[in-house]
Amino acid sequence: MGLFERIDTVIVRVKNIRKARKWYEEVLELTPLYVGEDDHRIVIFKVGEETPLTLYELHSDEVMPARRFATAYPIFFTSDIEGTYEKLKSRGVEVEELQDDGTVRFFGFRDPDGNRLEVCCWE
Repeated sequence: MGLFERIDTVIVRVKNIRKARKWYEEVLELTPLYVGEDDHRIVIFKVGEETPLTLYELHSDEVMPARRFATAYPIFFTSDIEGTYEKLKSRGVEVEELQDDGTVRFFGFRDPDGNRLEVCCWE
């Protein structure tokens, strides 16, 4: 085994934790495992049985990076890529074109703060 055992979480930076939490719960149907209070403005979501997703609110002196700059992003797995694609579109999410590289089918989209997210399906 290498230095690390697994990815503990993926951090997604957001401008407003309350608005972001609502969007991730309603649009992506994620369930919060932990909600921070006061100065600890984070929400940790359960995503399947493995790595959780953590929303972290920017501090007042921080800004989101410009959309054109690459940042780390989570890739969610689904066994129903078409259904997930259509459900997100029906919820007003601007999704990128569904792509197939011969092994993996995938598409990207952004949350309300402009964070890139991706969904994949493979057999």
